[in-house]
Amino acid sequence: MAKWIAERTFDCIDPLGKRFRAVARIGMPTMVPRDRKLSAHAACRVMLEPLVSERAHGGIDQFQALCLAIDLVRKALKTFVAQGGRVFFAGTDTPIQLEDPSFLPHLDLERLRQPKKKGVQRKTTRR
Repeated sequence: MAKWIAERTFDCIDPLGKRFRAVARIGMPTMVPRDRKLSAHAACRVMLEPLVSERAHGGIDQFQALCLAIDLVRKALKTFVAQGGRVFFAGTDTPIQLEDPSFLPHLDLERLRQPKKKGVQRKTTRR
């Protein structure tokens, strides 16, 4: 069982229109000792349920293993979108930017069309 160090949820719609929640999880990168012809390397657990089952993703060191695990999540989401799915920032109908390093949503044009609300002005009393 992996120790998850990061988690992000996405709201998704599959090509048939079914809405579901996808959960990305990244595990703590660990060093794997040398084994016969394989040199020592690092690996971390990664999953994007229900799209990608839990698996180890490795690199030459812990930093690279972590970067590649995040990249696997990004590539899986891109593949899902390329096959007709849609991915939204959790709890919204705003698509995420798949190229954004932090998976932020696109600007919400509907919210930007609304007039800006003025802040609450408080009366000040002089003493």
